[in-house]
Amino acid sequence: MAAAVAAVALSLSSTVLGEQPESPAGATAPPPAKAPLGTVTVEAQRERKEVEREVSQFVSAVPVHYLHDPFARWNTPICPLVAGLPREQGEFVLARLSQIASSAKAPLGGEHCQANFYVVVTPQPEILIKKWQVHDPRTFNSRDGWEYWRKFRDTPRAVRVWYNAELGSSEGRQVISSDALAGGPLGLSLGTAKVPVNTVSTGSRLIYSAVRSLSSVIVIVDVNRVHGLNFSQLADYVGMVGLAEVNQDANMGPVPTILRLFRPAPDPPQGLSPWDEAFLASLYGVDQTSVMEQSTMKRQMVSTLAPSR
Repeated sequence: MAAAVAAVALSLSSTVLGEQPESPAGATAPPPAKAPLGTVTVEAQRERKEVEREVSQFVSAVPVHYLHDPFARWNTPICPLVAGLPREQGEFVLARLSQIASSAKAPLGGEHCQANFYVVVTPQPEILIKKWQVHDPRTFNSRDGWEYWRKFRDTPRAVRVWYNAELGSSEGRQVISSDALAGGPLGLSLGTAKVPVNTVSTGSRLIYSAVRSLSSVIVIVDVNRVHGLNFSQLADYVGMVGLAEVNQDANMGPVPTILRLFRPAPDPPQGLSPWDEAFLASLYGVDQTSVMEQSTMKRQMVSTLAPSR
């Protein structure tokens, strides 16, 4: 934050050959003239407005946003699993992911939890994804269609991320599909269509009737595309994209963020920036059911990045 600059003009008495005129005997010397106040330029307010604008763009562009739904986040304990690295490096990445989750106040599983946040480092990501889908098709939720899965498989990236998310009511109950109700006590029968059904019993314009919760995240790292990076940079990038459903191609504006790691730049980010940390903290600190979720996140980020003086 630039410091406020003040310019003060001082008034000096004129002298003749360096001699001061004598005051009459008994005369009281006049009080020194007050220096006129200089012009003070206050930059803080202007810079705060700039931060507000950049925060608004960041929050609007980076997280994936479905119409009339809040941002997705983890509401069940996160249990990371790292594969494809030597033990020492794998443990480093695992510890860093846990630290990032803890700092953001995201729910974190215990020591013997069941893995739901998979980080796999491989030289053959396409082959791995194909074999994984054949071995366990349920790993990749196809609710958005198989074209989405094929794009995930075939689009070359240093880091590919697959999000599985479930809808839950604002009351904390799971939103179930219509096939689960078919033939049940409600007598609902919609054939083979899997239409989400919300059983929430209350309605309000102030809260979302359903929220998106991440149930599992799969991060595939192409070892051929991460040359020159250290494990700290990689772990921080994975932590950012794994704790929030983000658009990796988003226009983030000029702000510093780890999401620039794989974009052309002479000085790549070395880790999570204050912007990244503020974003994750606001995502997990806000009431997800509130329709004011986005605006509240923005206010919290601005308060963190440009605190009022």
